Amino acid sequence: MEIYMVRYEDVKPLPLLQREDFAHNAARILLGRGTLPATSGCLFRATFYPGGYHAEHLHTDCDEFLYIISGHGLKGAGGKVYQLRPGCAYYLPKGVSHWMKNTHPTENIEVVGFYPGATHFDDTGYEFVGPIPADAAVDAVGWNEV
Repeated sequence: MEIYMVRYEDVKPLPLLQREDFAHNAARILLGRGTLPATSGCLFRATFYPGGYHAEHLHTDCDEFLYIISGHGLKGAGGKVYQLRPGCAYYLPKGVSHWMKNTHPTENIEVVGFYPGATHFDDTGYEFVGPIPADAAVDAVGWNEV
């Protein structure tokens, strides 16, 4: 029997290690290798706990689409910095460096993302670029400035 639906609660969290480019986060692949046999992409959900971040990185093999469900913080993409808020969506073309940081002291950031053409994080061509710029918040584009 074919299965076409999966529940978030039924998917195991990825074994994320705290490291230089990724800390205080949790993620699950909802559709893709290891869950439902999606062959055209990977749908994931991630939580960034207070202080959590994903340092500057890029994907050489696919684009990334990201939607912010809840939380507040900063999102860097292509040299610009944006104030991250619920309802924001980001298109991150392959090869464009980007990062994200939860700057709120108590609330989590919840995101849903999609990698077209990659069925797992490991297939995105992930490359670590470097730490989040120390002065990133100074130039953040506000909600009404986009």
